[in-house]
Amino acid sequence: MAAMAEDAELDVDKGFLAGEWLIEPELNCLSRDGLEHHVEPKVMSVLLVLADHPNHVVTKEDLMAAVWQNTFVGDDALTRCVSILRRITEDDPHHPHFIQTVPKVGYRLVAPLVRPLVRPLSRPAPAQAHGNGQPRSVHSVESIAPTGSLRAGDAGRKPLLRKSSASPWRLWAAGALVLLVLASSLTLWWFRQSSIKSTEALAPLRVVQFTSSAGEQTQPTFSPDGSHIAFVQVAENGSSRQIYTKKIGSESLLPLMPGTDAQFSPAWSPTGRQIAYLSRSLNGLGLYIADIGADFTPRVPARKVFIPQQPSHWEQGALSWSPDAKSLIFPDHSGSQPNSSIFQLDLQTLEAHSITSPPPGWEGDLNPSWSPDGKKIAFTRASETAVRDIYWLSTADGKIHQLTYDHTNIDSLTWSADSASVIFSSNRAGKYALWKMGLGRSIPVRLQVGTEDAYQPAVGPIAGQLAYTQGSATWSIVRVEVPPGKGAAVQTTVLSSTQQDSAPSLSPDGRFFAMQSLRSGAQEIWVSSINGDSLRQLTFFAGPLTGSPSWSHLGNHILFDSRPDTHSHIFVVPASGGASRQLTFGNSNDIVPRWSHDDQTIYFRSNRGGRWQVWKMPASGGQAQPVTNADGIVPQESADGAYVYYTRGDEDGLWRMNTAGGHETQVLQQPAAGYWGYWQLTPWGLFYLDHEQGAYSIKVLDIGTGRSTTVATLQQRPGLYSGLSVAEEGRLILVTEERDADRHITLAESPQKN
Repeated sequence: MAAMAEDAELDVDKGFLAGEWLIEPELNCLSRDGLEHHVEPKVMSVLLVLADHPNHVVTKEDLMAAVWQNTFVGDDALTRCVSILRRITEDDPHHPHFIQTVPKVGYRLVAPLVRPLVRPLSRPAPAQAHGNGQPRSVHSVESIAPTGSLRAGDAGRKPLLRKSSASPWRLWAAGALVLLVLASSLTLWWFRQSSIKSTEALAPLRVVQFTSSAGEQTQPTFSPDGSHIAFVQVAENGSSRQIYTKKIGSESLLPLMPGTDAQFSPAWSPTGRQIAYLSRSLNGLGLYIADIGADFTPRVPARKVFIPQQPSHWEQGALSWSPDAKSLIFPDHSGSQPNSSIFQLDLQTLEAHSITSPPPGWEGDLNPSWSPDGKKIAFTRASETAVRDIYWLSTADGKIHQLTYDHTNIDSLTWSADSASVIFSSNRAGKYALWKMGLGRSIPVRLQVGTEDAYQPAVGPIAGQLAYTQGSATWSIVRVEVPPGKGAAVQTTVLSSTQQDSAPSLSPDGRFFAMQSLRSGAQEIWVSSINGDSLRQLTFFAGPLTGSPSWSHLGNHILFDSRPDTHSHIFVVPASGGASRQLTFGNSNDIVPRWSHDDQTIYFRSNRGGRWQVWKMPASGGQAQPVTNADGIVPQESADGAYVYYTRGDEDGLWRMNTAGGHETQVLQQPAAGYWGYWQLTPWGLFYLDHEQGAYSIKVLDIGTGRSTTVATLQQRPGLYSGLSVAEEGRLILVTEERDADRHITLAESPQKN
């Protein structure tokens, strides 16, 4: 094979197959089974340099010299490109089938390379400048003729290895190439046929709207006979969150447990006579079981069976029954462990123990689901909140197997009725959609229902029965202008989109703001004028979740976090545009950075010490050190540098401590949990979001007197996990607003049902 690769080389610029992936350099595109991934030119250049030397190790230095000619970049730029290629091709760096890392040396392309004999459906593309600046045409992908891999005038790559001269193996190589082409064509045909068969398992289906009430309906779970669905109903103003049951084909709703406590994550027992759920009250979080009568009428009161230590994304599907109805599984924390594990609760003894152990420094294990045959437990393992893959555990021997290698976000999952596949919601191809993947397969297949904005799949006991949450919302950046004196604040929508414009950060002069947005198809950092009439993209990671912008006090740089590998790191980019520079590294998660008052220090949240804390480091880069002993997020330094203020990830309130060390002090009971970004420390006071009186209002705290004054009452509910930004001596405030939230449950059924 090595001889073939050297003697019968590909003209890689004309398109080729790398393993099962079709590579089209002219379009910067990798595609497989109709799913296309468009990448940055530098990412494609890295792949082409490796393809010029298949099965040979190319050093990092040679790669960087070929791809970034006459430009100084750090190793992180190359690492990010390789990480993107691995994420797209579902490559495991520990067991690579696409790109192999040779420690302390470089990389090697191990995927077999051929030019496909079958001409793919082509797309018209504009001519592109090549080498000397002259346009070149787009080549079709056809049968291969031996050519040199690099040609005169190809300025994009340099030859890195000396090519061998003609050898007696040439005839053998040509024959081997033909066989490899045929094998690759058969492989692609098999994958396409397998994809068709996988989707046919749920086809044809009749899709109906199961809920349509005002507010939101989420987290569906079927009764064992498939006649009812339990779900969470969120009031239109967000004031209540309760579980209801509804018979399929009826519009009558029955509340599970009346009351004011927030209820979520319902799970119907295999016997049909119980529903387990979680409830949060003033007394904290509890796991409850409600009894259901033969007529599906709930019986009160429910029993509290367990008090979890620390919740972990329990709003995304946290409970699952064993098929024998004797135990429940859920994510929780063990002792002082900072990451979550999957726990199993014995319902007879009410004792719980962990059954998984995530790697140190990872977010942990989430979204557990027991297979109907009782032999497997699927769950997501998160290196960081937005970086998850699916794993499954064998209940027979406790062995854990990794199923996906996307390193993207997986919202929720469930099992198919035959326990042979996992159905899950993921943003692996852009928008959240429903996917299905068999345990013996290597390619997830998109379902023909739930193709956009689909979450929380639930499979019913009747063939073809599937429910899921579907919906969207409009996200806006709202400008709040506070007039002098006692006049009412004026609120104006600056930008509005369904692509989640959020987390604004104003420039010091108030003329521009940075934000995170999904406008490009992946969350990136964008910069807009204060009136929204000028908008430009600032980062181009093309896949990894990128957000939490923070504009420096000098106005020349913007901090943000991104996830180019399996963990989140801190980056900085010139506000005017240009290359981003990575500031933190390693196998820990660093998020939500903020500048010190003089821009000389960067504060951020990190779990590098084994638990979430506030850390700080020099803005120029260097050694980081912890600031707080307990959790902290959105850290901000006072104008005199004496104190650092911060909120917490899952608690109400705001704290502060001396930057030199000491005890922490709670300053406010607000903002509420989940709204941890809605505050800012300024020379004109501490601005924060208040929700104590039912309405959402912005107040300013005079730290000296401890008195708060209302600045503005917001017209709409702010979006969670975002924030506000203040400029112009407190007269200009930007907030994130979420409105027209439309999340309902869709039911797919086989038309042969009934």
